[in-house]
Amino acid sequence: MKHFSPLIILYVFINSLFVFKYASRQNYFDVYILVLLYIFLLLGVIIFLFKTNFEKHTYKYSFYFFTALFFIFTIYLNIKIDGNNLNVDRWSAMEVAIKALLNNEYPYSAIDHLNGRTSNLPALILIGIPFYFLGDVGYLQSFSFLLFVFLIHHTFSNYKTRVFGLFLLISSTSFWWEVYTKSDMMSNFVLILIFLVLIQNRIYKGKNISIIWMAIASVSLLLTRLTAVIPLSLLLVKKFFSFTARQKLIFISVGLFIMFLLGALVFKNYSSFQNFKNFNPFELQNRQLPLILSVICILLPFAFSLYIQDLKSLIKSSVLFLSIPIFLAFLLKINEIGAHNSIINSGFDISYFNIITPFLIFYLIINFNQHILKKTSVEPKLPDAFSK
Repeated sequence: MKHFSPLIILYVFINSLFVFKYASRQNYFDVYILVLLYIFLLLGVIIFLFKTNFEKHTYKYSFYFFTALFFIFTIYLNIKIDGNNLNVDRWSAMEVAIKALLNNEYPYSAIDHLNGRTSNLPALILIGIPFYFLGDVGYLQSFSFLLFVFLIHHTFSNYKTRVFGLFLLISSTSFWWEVYTKSDMMSNFVLILIFLVLIQNRIYKGKNISIIWMAIASVSLLLTRLTAVIPLSLLLVKKFFSFTARQKLIFISVGLFIMFLLGALVFKNYSSFQNFKNFNPFELQNRQLPLILSVICILLPFAFSLYIQDLKSLIKSSVLFLSIPIFLAFLLKINEIGAHNSIINSGFDISYFNIITPFLIFYLIINFNQHILKKTSVEPKLPDAFSK
């Protein structure tokens, strides 16, 4: 277990926070006992997976069985839960934005079922469109679950490691919250994580990579949420400086074109500059921290990118630098209104911790894999999706 400290503590903390908040809304069991029970069961299964060693086929069948079972369960939850009864509006903010866009209206003026507006950047709105046509934007979470499982399967060849990764995901109460509330937060960062893992091997080993496709994918992901700049900069800044002048020009030109294209698709129907000024996603996404702290949190990873050499350090750095602005905002809010009002009364939106969760889980899987293989590195099976 020494390989997991302190990040296993961060994983337990985030998920226990969700147990604490929502278990406090029932009167049958003491909330602290429920939190301790959750932690005990969670750590118990993790230790069990560390200590036991079954036949390969046991892990293999378990991996596929629980993947299929949980995927079906996420579909069932999306069908069963009426989003209009939820006190969370991420799903409806995305839905009304998509509906407005398809009706040639300005999506950032659209009002959701809780009288809120979407803060999603253009690319995330576009990502939600296929699931809107399927009948529920909440299916994005079912899709992202499969994507995460795909990432585990194609990165790690050992089925015991795959089962461990699957367990961390389906035991995460923060992920259950995402599925139940049809939120797109974690799904957004699962997509970013997949991009990082798919191309990092080519970047860090100096292999050929398509500048055009890298620019298209990275800028598109950047235009999902402002916080996406942190993991993307950790991966790409060092590589960008190694480009020739021609390659830099291609990357910047393609990136600006994608920015203009996605922006034109989503912002084209604003009625006036004042309308855009009053209703835009940037204003909504920048409320958690004072501007100067937000700028510092964004610029730090740019410098640190120069020191990252491999996948493990990339994912660990992503956890660290994504945690800084979230914990700063969390602590500032606690200092302002107190812990009870921040957590129980939703003074702070604890779902922001789900930005960290995909990277945190993936890092713990890497450590587990190294542990069971007696610290011997195994070359990941990474698809060359962005190679020339």
